[in-house]
Amino acid sequence: MLPSHHYFLGGILHASLFTNQVSGRVELGPEWIELREHSPLKADKDLQWVQLELDSPFQDDIYNEGRGPDKGKGILLPNGEVTNPEIELVDERGTVYKLVYHGSRSGAPVYGVSDARSLPRDHQYTVVRIRSSTPIKCKAVYWFSESSKDWK
Repeated sequence: MLPSHHYFLGGILHASLFTNQVSGRVELGPEWIELREHSPLKADKDLQWVQLELDSPFQDDIYNEGRGPDKGKGILLPNGEVTNPEIELVDERGTVYKLVYHGSRSGAPVYGVSDARSLPRDHQYTVVRIRSSTPIKCKAVYWFSESSKDWK
């Protein structure tokens, strides 16, 4: 786990951000890839996300350049279509939480649960599962956890 640090986003100071690199380079495809962290992930902050650091030519469609129903809300493919992989978080009890596109952080798509309060804080999350109907290359996969109460 990387230590907490301060950073600016849109003129707002974020004071408490924790990052775990869950995986290095990985190519997403139609089969589930299970990523396991050395120590279980925790939902101990207000917001938790999985971030995909995409490899070229893939990029987040932050500028609405793509086409299709996910335009502006996913990964821009070389052919101009926009897609999103299926991402699931699995806790130690085997409960599966589906993650959905939540925007972009530093030009990389982030995925989280639809309601941040739906991840129990007392559970440990042991697996991040990812698959995609369209092959997508990633440089790395990260787990972010941050508290909005620390925003100043």
